[in-house]
Amino acid sequence: MSSETFAGFVHESLALLRCEVPAAHAAMCAPVAGRRVAIDADGEAFALRFERNVVHAAAPEAGPELSVRTSRRAVLALVDARYSLLEAVLNEHLDVRGTPDDVIAFHDALVAYLHGAVRAPSFPGLLRRFRAHAHGGMP
Repeated sequence: MSSETFAGFVHESLALLRCEVPAAHAAMCAPVAGRRVAIDADGEAFALRFERNVVHAAAPEAGPELSVRTSRRAVLALVDARYSLLEAVLNEHLDVRGTPDDVIAFHDALVAYLHGAVRAPSFPGLLRRFRAHAHGGMP
């Protein structure tokens, strides 16, 4: 999957996290284990199914426990710390739907993902490519 797509970026970043910061990957998977998350970013839909230490691609229409809608621009604003997760939700840059327990689990998983991403040596290069494509340029 190409990192030019949002799904490609997510899948590649999860693989990097698993290889380079396995403790963060495990901390990300644990709270959402057993859940399917449908993601829509700028109209690109895909889904992930989480197990204790593994993330799998899943069919987005297969009844997710969580639904997330966002944009590349919002993801970059979070990465750049222009706003917090709470601000992203309150300002409707990040729409997360599910039961309260599922939303809390997703929050915990996303925080673990972000903490691991900043520690993964290969993540800056992946982020540069994602940023270039998000702004319509080439890496």
